[in-house]
Amino acid sequence: MKIVHIISGLGLGGAETLLLNLVSESRSAGGTHVIISLSSLDIMAERLRAAGAEVRLLGMRPGIPNPLLLIRLARWIVKANPDVVQTWMYHADIFGGVAALLARLMFRLRGQRHRFVLVWGIHRTEVPTAKVGRVLNALARIGAMTSNQLPDSVICCANASYKTHAEYGYDRSRMRVIHNGFDVRKFVPDATARATLLNSLGLPPRSILIGIVGRSNPAKDYDNFLRAAALLHQRVPECHFVMVGKDVDANNKALARMMSELGLTRVCHLLGARNDLHRIMPAFDMLCLSSRTEGLPTVVGEAMACSVPCVVTDVGDTGQLVGDTGLVVPPRDPVSLSDALEEMATLSLEQREKLGKLARERIVECFSITVCWQKYRDMYATLLRAKGVTR
Repeated sequence: MKIVHIISGLGLGGAETLLLNLVSESRSAGGTHVIISLSSLDIMAERLRAAGAEVRLLGMRPGIPNPLLLIRLARWIVKANPDVVQTWMYHADIFGGVAALLARLMFRLRGQRHRFVLVWGIHRTEVPTAKVGRVLNALARIGAMTSNQLPDSVICCANASYKTHAEYGYDRSRMRVIHNGFDVRKFVPDATARATLLNSLGLPPRSILIGIVGRSNPAKDYDNFLRAAALLHQRVPECHFVMVGKDVDANNKALARMMSELGLTRVCHLLGARNDLHRIMPAFDMLCLSSRTEGLPTVVGEAMACSVPCVVTDVGDTGQLVGDTGLVVPPRDPVSLSDALEEMATLSLEQREKLGKLARERIVECFSITVCWQKYRDMYATLLRAKGVTR
């Protein structure tokens, strides 16, 4: 099966990580992948090439799309002659959808019958409002209006995403949910990781390491996390807060100011963006997700795969992901978040280890990348059979 993926950019993010994992997982099944980034952002490009994918950069700039680039995109689709065109997120859904229409026209003009299916991907929970971004809002509106015509199917990464987009006007009959999958071979427990991180931070063994992973962005709600951390620090002073993500570093003046105001400067450790999360995550005694919005958060699944119990806000399908292996609290409520972190921090080591073991078992059985790829593959095959194509 040959799949052309069209994605807004190849930065570091949950959708991009899922794409990389799907490419890697499908190699043994004979899947071939061409990945087209609409922009020039290529942070993940080499990792995708190493996984066996062909990667192309369209170089589209923000704003009104260049018609010539849309024609080039359509030609790339025709040249690839795929079984599936899979788009990722609003920009790619709409621009990729238009390019797919052009590609089908090009096939007809050549006297060739096209048989590829077009599948859109939705990877956020809330439909973006004009306040969040006018362009995103416009793309979502166009998506809702054309979802009964352009795509053969629309994949949502979470039940919450399905609900909000169906209510917004996306065609329910074409929508289905496939939860993100996690690499359980890369993200594994590591008994040595904790001591290594403690040593690198200069912390004593009795420290309790609470990790949070996510870029500096209002959606991740670091304000909520830091206010909860300040309350917890007063009650459990041995807690230390390890913060990882893009712009979560010493240059972030807003974070530094808030940490100082809350008296957290000495117990917060900002590591910035890292490409070795699989080595850092197993060191955490727990992971915290403080977000205001999520679909199915990658970092939570990866932490669970490392046997790290999680304390999370009840956003998107995060509660469904965690199940009874962690604690779930309302978003934007630092008191509830602090209480849950304290509850987890004051468990015995054996109790936390038991929760962590259950967390990994849950990911392996229900949310592994193997399970995820099987669902994508089966869906593609079903859509192709409907067009008279057998794969």
